[in-house]
Formats: sequence, structure tokens, C-alpha cells
Amino acid sequence: MSNLESAKFLALSGSISIFFSAWIGVLMLFPRKPKADSNDPQRVNFKQIGAAHIDWIMLGLMQGLAGLLIQLFGVTPEPYVLWIMAFGAWLNPLPYVFRAFGVNAFVFAGGPLQRTAAAMGGLSSTAILFSWSMIFWSIAVK
Repeated sequence: MSNLESAKFLALSGSISIFFSAWIGVLMLFPRKPKADSNDPQRVNFKQIGAAHIDWIMLGLMQGLAGLLIQLFGVTPEPYVLWIMAFGAWLNPLPYVFRAFGVNAFVFAGGPLQRTAAAMGGLSSTAILFSWSMIFWSIAVK
């Protein structure tokens, strides 16, 4: 995979992430309409959905920036590095989504669902850090 193809892959993944997040932003408007005759407690924490929404935007921009660096410096990372970055960027906001539905995915404790959600957050952060490190390494040794 050439550096241009690598940059295109990350730019496309990041752009789709931003597009996906824009739809989440639109969809968040509907359940937030106040219901005058309802005393039901809110089942979804929309602040956490909003945090995931912003996170997908930021991580989409991150992927685009990584693609730009790859192109500007003319490096060609291994394809697995690109896939790991995209994997981490798409998975990283999910702990906020879990938290929106009452699962505290930021604490590795509790039942299997909470531990799995927390592990996903840790795995995605590690994937992002690893892929950035590999990109910086390829720039440094060039």
C-alpha cells in the first residue's frame, strides 16, 4: 500500500466517522423534546451520547491528520498500523455509549458487561497510541 493509499484510507475512515457522528447529533434532537405530560425518568443519559458524538468527530479528525502526516512525510506504514488506528478510533467512543445506558465503562470492576466495556476502552486507547507511535517511528527513521 503506497503512502497515498494509506492517507486515503485514513481520510476516508475519518470522514465516515464525522459523517456518522453528524447523524448521531441529528438523532439526539428527537428524544430530547420535552414531554409535558410525562413523569418518566430519562432512560438514556444524552450527555454521554453527546460525549461519544464529540469523540467520534475528534477521532475522525485525528485519522485525517495521521493521513496528512503520512502523505507529507512520504512514509508508508504497514497496513496493520492503519487498521489498528481505524479500529481504535471507531471503538474508543463506545465506553461513553455504554455509560449512557448505565454501564460505567470507565471502571474495570463489576460484572462481565462492565469489565468488557472497560477493556474495550483500554484496548482502543492502546491501539491509537500504538498506531501513532508506529507512524512517528516511520517518520523518524526515514
